[in-house]
Amino acid sequence: MENLEGSTDLKRTDNKVLSILMFIVVFVSMGQSVYWQSMPIIGREFGFSEIQINSLVSISAAMFIVFTPYWGRLSDRIGRKVVLIMGLSGYVLSTLLFCFFVSYGLIGYLSSINLLIILLIARMVNSALGAASRPATGAYVADITSDEDRSSGMGKFGAANNIGTIAGPILVGSLIGINLFSVDIQNFGLLTPLLIMSFIMVAAIIFAFLFLPSGNTKISKNIGVRPVLDKNLKFLLAIGVIVFTSFAMVQSVTAYYLQDKFLLTLNETAKSTAIALGSMAAMSIVSQLTIVQRFKGSPLRLIAWSIPLFILSALVISLSYDFTGVLVGMSLMGLGMGLATPGYTAAASLNADPNNQGAAVGMSMVAPGIGFALGPLFSGFLYQANLIFPFLFTIPLFLAAFFLIFQLEN
Repeated sequence: MENLEGSTDLKRTDNKVLSILMFIVVFVSMGQSVYWQSMPIIGREFGFSEIQINSLVSISAAMFIVFTPYWGRLSDRIGRKVVLIMGLSGYVLSTLLFCFFVSYGLIGYLSSINLLIILLIARMVNSALGAASRPATGAYVADITSDEDRSSGMGKFGAANNIGTIAGPILVGSLIGINLFSVDIQNFGLLTPLLIMSFIMVAAIIFAFLFLPSGNTKISKNIGVRPVLDKNLKFLLAIGVIVFTSFAMVQSVTAYYLQDKFLLTLNETAKSTAIALGSMAAMSIVSQLTIVQRFKGSPLRLIAWSIPLFILSALVISLSYDFTGVLVGMSLMGLGMGLATPGYTAAASLNADPNNQGAAVGMSMVAPGIGFALGPLFSGFLYQANLIFPFLFTIPLFLAAFFLIFQLEN
């Protein structure tokens, strides 16, 4: 298969490679989604508070912020495929480490505070190594799509991410609590989704090795250099931070909100959360495979269109009296994320030099990293004050993002 990594003269979108890549992206997204769904349930099993659990998520996300730009620049130098496989392998090894320490906690060999610290370290390792997959896949998409098809390609990239986001909660909701490995440890079944996900990620590594194109990235004096942090990129990063912080705030308290509002058991919480987040991801896929695929204008316009959907979503969830209302609100948020995510990534890619796509995507993914570090931290404190505060707090944030989009377009 011909070398496509780091190509600067590619004029047409390579749909064959894009399809292969999207298959792998599903697994990458699914892996992180499984963590998101498992953490609240595992945390509450050990008696951790919402603030402790969300702080663990926030601090581990900080590693994503630190390492993502590095992995992006490295992918410009040594190739997307190598960095992608490194990220997938890092996920497998760090997840097994995480499960090992949780199992020790279930046995009772570790106190709560010691367990919390060790799990934090394990999650930091997971984020630092797993961060390689995101910029590598995002830059891969930029390499194999033309400028005209960039938003469309990022839309497919986002759709693959959201398919993984749907599959993750389904895996957790179906298998959590079931001990498939005959391990004689009480509640070891809490780790089943993470262990199964590790096996799936091994399959993704094999698939990437066999089917993705490989070769040496073209050498250029600009390759691996950080894109200039100009006014446009600063505004774009600020918009991304706001959008992803708001999204992370909602996602990080969804399980708590459903359990506390509707008085659910742990198993009911896992299944209800899977349905809620699954509906959100499904609607995101709908917007990415319909609206985004037909859209040919400025990627910023996609982000602007998402803002009313986000605000309406927050209001619907906050005012809902039953689970159906929550589903409607989550679906509206999914539609918004389906527009905002490819719009943001495409804007960052088009703002960069063709030789620096890995560095550009890596830098743009600092915003999701910051968002998923700040969002859970804020939402933990807000949630303990009132169940609906995390949702309502996103409204002024989204209005601020809309103002920044207006400034960037004018």
